[in-house]
This record gives sequence, structure tokens and C-alpha cells, in this order.
Amino acid sequence: MNEISLAGVLVTFQVTFTELFIASTVISSVAYKHGWQSAALGSLGGALAVAVVSFGLAQLGLLLPMAALDWISALLLLGFGLFLLYEFWTAHQVATEAVEMLEVYEDPSSRRAANALSAGNPLIWSGIIVAFWGMFAEGLEIMVVWLGIALKQGMATAAAGVLIGLAVIGLTALLLGKAGVLRKLPAKYFDLIAGVMVSLYGVHFITEASGA
Repeated sequence: MNEISLAGVLVTFQVTFTELFIASTVISSVAYKHGWQSAALGSLGGALAVAVVSFGLAQLGLLLPMAALDWISALLLLGFGLFLLYEFWTAHQVATEAVEMLEVYEDPSSRRAANALSAGNPLIWSGIIVAFWGMFAEGLEIMVVWLGIALKQGMATAAAGVLIGLAVIGLTALLLGKAGVLRKLPAKYFDLIAGVMVSLYGVHFITEASGA
């Protein structure tokens, strides 16, 4: 379990990128309406809350027998993979939903955007709470896959994928955000890719756990 699995890294990377992409739409809308201070504080609080929950569950997992960890890991991954596929199907049925989620990337040259994005805006609790919940909710989904990989293949593999995902989503936002390219990338397709990958990995682990 000490060796880093490239497949495990790829799965955690894909899920991290997907969920942070979705979370970024929520955080960006908060920043647009209430300013970056509220958005940053809320998202940071959400990330810290997820980290605390992840650490606690990982420590609890260390107390369980390996056979139980195999099944927990497999079921977590398969269940979340199916959930992502369901989200894709739901978004596909209502195609306009994905477009509306990405409408937060407004023209930064507008006066309203310029005012809202200024660092001098006061902290708005409603904005902080929305950003916190956006980061926490999507972070929990990342945590499910992280925990599933960590229990089976070690924390190094799980952490590597998450860190790469964080770096890539940050670079993507930096390079494409201002150009409005993110508006053309429906999040449902990221859900589809991640759902297929995570589901297949879950099936693979179930096969291993059952001894088939």
C-alpha cells in the first residue's frame, strides 16, 4: 500500500477537478455578488471542515480489519460513481441547467462586476455561508473518493491525485476564466467521465474483495 498507483491518482484527480469545477461556479457567483473577501473566507472554511472530517474518518478506518476496508473502499467508489452518472443523466434531461450554472462568468468589464470583485467590499455573512456550503458539499464528494482510494491504496496515492487536481483547476481558472472559456464547458460531461472511471474502479475493487 506504500506504492503510488497511477490508476488511483487518475481517479482522485478526475473527481477533484470535476467537483472543484462545480464548486468554482458557486464561489464565483458569491464573489460577483458579495466580493472576493466573503467568497474566499467561506470557501476556506468549507475546505478546512472537509479536511477535519477526512482526517477523522481516515483515522477510524485504520482501526478496521483489511477485509472490511476492501469492501468499504469498493462500495464507496461504486456508489459515488453511480451517483455521478445519475447527476449526468439528470443534467442531460434538463440541458439548460448546466448553462445556467456557468452564467456566473459575466463580462468582467461591467461596472457591477468591477465593484463586486473589489477587495474593499465588506464581509457579507450570506455570501460566506453560500461559499462555505458550496466548497463543503463538493469537498465531501471529493472526500468520499479520497477515502475509498486511501483505505485501499494508501494516503499517498489519494493525496497525489487531489493535489494534482487542485493545481490543474487553479491553472485552468487562471488561464481560461477571464476569457470566458469555462462558459462553454458543461459540468455534466465532467460528471460523466468521472462517474465512469470511479464506477469501474469500484467494480474492480469489489472483484478483488470478493476473491473472484
